Amino acid sequence: MLRWFRDANRVAALGRDHGISQATAYRYLYEGIDVLAAQAPELHEALAAARDEELPYLTLDGTLIPADRLAERGDNGHHLWYSGKHKRFGGNIQVIADPNGFPRWTSPVEPGSTHDITAAREYCLGALYPAAAAGLPTLADKGYQGAGIG
Repeated sequence: MLRWFRDANRVAALGRDHGISQATAYRYLYEGIDVLAAQAPELHEALAAARDEELPYLTLDGTLIPADRLAERGDNGHHLWYSGKHKRFGGNIQVIADPNGFPRWTSPVEPGSTHDITAAREYCLGALYPAAAAGLPTLADKGYQGAGIG
């Protein structure tokens, strides 16, 4: 699994290299990802840790994780997983990072067509407002215009 993250190897090649079937290689990959995901902090835990460390601020930004084989369409007929901004298919995640850029929290994935402000409203703005009021502001780019002060 670590080779998949580090080298972006194809799962079939990983299975072949280790003498297991492609199906088993996929199963091991997904099990490993589940183990890693279970260790990720919840948003409130990440904000509490940042306050405890007396960080001066956090940053919020969205990123598109490229993907293929996504064909879901919205009610208007457009591809939900296509990002017009990036001109590719993928998933939008929101990332809260410390001043050094180290990720402290990531949101669940949304379709690539989802705007950053929409995803942030869904997953993190509600917790970031009280944190800002308590002295831990969050900096964000123009994609979050209209989110409010804090």
